[in-house]
Amino acid sequence: MTYRVFFLNKLRPGVDPADYEAWIRRTDYPVARNSPAILSYDVTRIEGALDEQGAPSVSYLEVIEVTDIEQYRAEGKTPEFVRLLEEWATYVELDEALHGTVIE
Repeated sequence: MTYRVFFLNKLRPGVDPADYEAWIRRTDYPVARNSPAILSYDVTRIEGALDEQGAPSVSYLEVIEVTDIEQYRAEGKTPEFVRLLEEWATYVELDEALHGTVIE
């Protein structure tokens, strides 16, 4: 089975998207992609609604493919991930965090 975690994020007021994206490349990707619980991880900047009706409700979508939800949750409690999440929270106000099983 394949499990995925999704974060639908908005940037905090006053955060420069370029600063956040540089942090993703410099810090977030190297730490997260080195985790044994994470198989793949990508962040997508949301640029608009497909139907072109109104503004999107979120700024970024994170898609994380994980080995197991419980292993991923446990990894999130390690000192390295706690520090990472503290930094992440200075840029992002979480809109929604979801997880599920891929239908194959």
